[in-house]
Amino acid sequence: MKKEKLFPLGGPVSEEDIVDRENFLSSLTNRLLEGQSITLAGPRRIGKTSLALEVLRRLRKEGCYTAFVDMFRISDRRDFALSIIDACLENRTGIRKTVSELIGNIKNIAGSASLALKLRDLEIDFRLLERDRDESRLLDYALDLPDELARKEKKQMVVVFDEFQEASRVAGGEIYKKMRAHFQMHKNVSYLFLGSKEDLMKNIFASSKQAFYRFALTLPIPPIPEDAWIEYIARKFASAGLTADEDSVREIVKLTGGHPQDTMIVCSEVYHFLLEASEKKLSLETVRIGYERALYALSPLFDRIIDELNETPHSGKVLKRITRGERAYSRKEHPNEVKRAIDFLMTKGVIEKSGRGVYKFTEPMFQEYILRELS
Repeated sequence: MKKEKLFPLGGPVSEEDIVDRENFLSSLTNRLLEGQSITLAGPRRIGKTSLALEVLRRLRKEGCYTAFVDMFRISDRRDFALSIIDACLENRTGIRKTVSELIGNIKNIAGSASLALKLRDLEIDFRLLERDRDESRLLDYALDLPDELARKEKKQMVVVFDEFQEASRVAGGEIYKKMRAHFQMHKNVSYLFLGSKEDLMKNIFASSKQAFYRFALTLPIPPIPEDAWIEYIARKFASAGLTADEDSVREIVKLTGGHPQDTMIVCSEVYHFLLEASEKKLSLETVRIGYERALYALSPLFDRIIDELNETPHSGKVLKRITRGERAYSRKEHPNEVKRAIDFLMTKGVIEKSGRGVYKFTEPMFQEYILRELS
């Protein structure tokens, strides 16, 4: 039997590992049930996908149909259309890749007949699914399928687009106009748009020049309170027969700044060190050891981010000043150049604005890593 990770890493987490989000999850669920479309934007690795998947789970319990489309996994317009169709049809068939079953040679005649019965009223033109057919018509069909399916089933449908800002990469800049033209006619579907590039998402939904202007309400993702983290971490260690005093747990949250993924990584490294050392109790020393191990594990990721930032003029210089706690703007550089660098750093999710002319790291461990590189 597979052993569950004490502190989950590297992907969406289960309901029990979503820390202190109940009010926010309830609000999201109710808004989507009422037909309101929502936008959630924030840096990667802060738990947006976990929140969305939990909301979908709750919506299914309420009798809704749901669909989840990950734009990062999609390569082109055809793939985009098929991903939407698969996500929608899974509600009927229980098969993740229904289209593959439809266009392939289904060996089991009984299975084929059963599948056809489940899809009998959706009027799927099988010729559209062939690779050399008109992609535009296929995409039109896919974009309207959520509302058609919901209408035929007399259900509410909720569709999640993860990393929505990637749609233009996948299907070209005009895709937003096409999607808005379809979505605004849907009476039985609400949409949840997730994005890791906050400036791009803001432009898509808040600029009057963009097709999705005011289509969805943008909600801020609330930070996890320190006390909630402390309660969660202490409870998880206790479940493994380990004692965690409040000072040691509080030190973990202080070092990570409560960043969801980084907090989990540090906790995981502390846990594994305790196992290796045959110790049963957390201490400030074991927390520091776990933190150093986590920082080392994150170093390839941080190095890659630094390399990307250094390719853009002035970004590296501006980042170093922010790292040291200095003002972002310098008399030695033109304000417009600094502004472009700041916008780039914010688009990458490295920093966020905390006040007029003041910026902070979204990931305190990344700041610590750069500080060590500078020393």
